[in-house]
Amino acid sequence: MKKTVYTLAALALAITASGCTSAADEEAAPSAAEATQNEGTSIDPLGGTPSAAPTEKDVDFLEDLGVNDRGNVTVEENEQAVFKDPKGDAEFAEFTATNVTTNFKCTAKDAQPSINGQYVALDFDVNANEDLAESGFPYFYLSVHEFRAWDAKGEPIPDPVGNAESCITDKERVPSPIDPGDSEKGLVVLDVPKGAGTASFTLGGFQGSYGWEWSW
Repeated sequence: MKKTVYTLAALALAITASGCTSAADEEAAPSAAEATQNEGTSIDPLGGTPSAAPTEKDVDFLEDLGVNDRGNVTVEENEQAVFKDPKGDAEFAEFTATNVTTNFKCTAKDAQPSINGQYVALDFDVNANEDLAESGFPYFYLSVHEFRAWDAKGEPIPDPVGNAESCITDKERVPSPIDPGDSEKGLVVLDVPKGAGTASFTLGGFQGSYGWEWSW
């Protein structure tokens, strides 16, 4: 069990070791000031260079979270996901996918057909706590660009954004960014293959950091 957890801890640090980022990461790279906010922690949500190898406390944190083989916390529909402080008891944000709708019918007048096969909509209820500012993130941002997805066979979907941005209106989307102390509701729509699948949200879109995962 410990060996598996250490592997997951390494996964949570993969982005810092490889220096790989998604296109969305490059467009919204953290400033130098932001990157220093997590110095001294090996689980770094901003993806900066870790100051130390994973500690036993980091390993225990991931073990307590119960991350899966992809390094994510599995969350059910209507189950609350929590962004926690790995160094203490603070809870920075809570968010719940109150509905996960497959074969979602677009509502925007200029909606384009799905590239991958279907649209899946997650209806989120988000609460950003005042302590969020202490997390290294100045605000909570939730959009399709922070998601990765897998098909029914567990194969990665190269582009889960696809035409999803055109599917709904701005009023229906989760308003972002969400400032500390604020709450918002709205949709995130993914462009994915037909049938079953899974998608994960990671703060900032940083691959290698732990995230939260929903299936349909």
